Amino acid sequence: MISSPQRKLHGAVNIEGSIVRMQPACMVCLMNQILRLTELRECDRGCAMALLKESARILEKVDTDHTPPEAAAILYPAISRILGEDDPYRGIKEWSVRNAGEVLPRVRKRIEEAEDPLGAALRAAVAGNVIDFAAQRRFGLDEEIETAFSVPFAIDECEGFRTRLQTARRLAVIADNVGEHLFDALLLETVHRLHPDLSIDYLVRGRPIINDIDAETARHSPIPRFARIVDTGVDTPAFLPERANAAGLEAYEEADLILSKGMGNYECLEGRGDERIFFLFKVKCEVVAAHTGTCPGDWVCIHGSR
Repeated sequence: MISSPQRKLHGAVNIEGSIVRMQPACMVCLMNQILRLTELRECDRGCAMALLKESARILEKVDTDHTPPEAAAILYPAISRILGEDDPYRGIKEWSVRNAGEVLPRVRKRIEEAEDPLGAALRAAVAGNVIDFAAQRRFGLDEEIETAFSVPFAIDECEGFRTRLQTARRLAVIADNVGEHLFDALLLETVHRLHPDLSIDYLVRGRPIINDIDAETARHSPIPRFARIVDTGVDTPAFLPERANAAGLEAYEEADLILSKGMGNYECLEGRGDERIFFLFKVKCEVVAAHTGTCPGDWVCIHGSR
């Protein structure tokens, strides 16, 4: 994390107003994440109980003024220590890549055949957002793809993003989950084809946390053909400028247009009043649903100045 007291971060003055802070349901969600992890890894009873007890101990002390991703950044390193692994979700992420790869050809075909390729690619990017093992609710990727090109957005400000692309010089895409990044690659390819002079940065986490994407995974994908991979150094399952390294902060600050993928990034960046940002995600919990005035399962594209 860098300290830059002489530099004012975009939108920082409004952060206290409406940022998504920890709620009682978030505590339950975090505990459920750990329970699901023990099930996915087929932990024995002793290991599962140790993980859940340690999680309860940590969450008891979490500052409730934090965002949920900040709380997760405290919790998951302890889980890694108990399991003796830097990346407890490694196998799960490998499965996500295989699962996404199976449906990717037909998604690419739909984008290529669409009258509005950018609109179709944005929809594909939201469909990919269902690949999230930290989410409170489970959604099926195959089912999502079937409806991806017809489901209405509950909040639809995609046209504003499209308009801003016409004059943007530097786009930053703040990434979310492994598997989802392959759908992002289709979006980046489409944007690059339509706006070949646009500089694109793809901002990823600084270390493995939950199933969020880091630089190593992003580099072994089609993304480097269309965007520069930026290891932000951020250790939370969401992008927080205050925790970014110099490269991450520069990519964020110098962008004149930002596409923020996923709920975690929304929870950390919403409320800053940053008119450069468009949030693109599927609503997966009651807390964010209440915050956005939507329902779990809804698709949203929200401009940061709302």
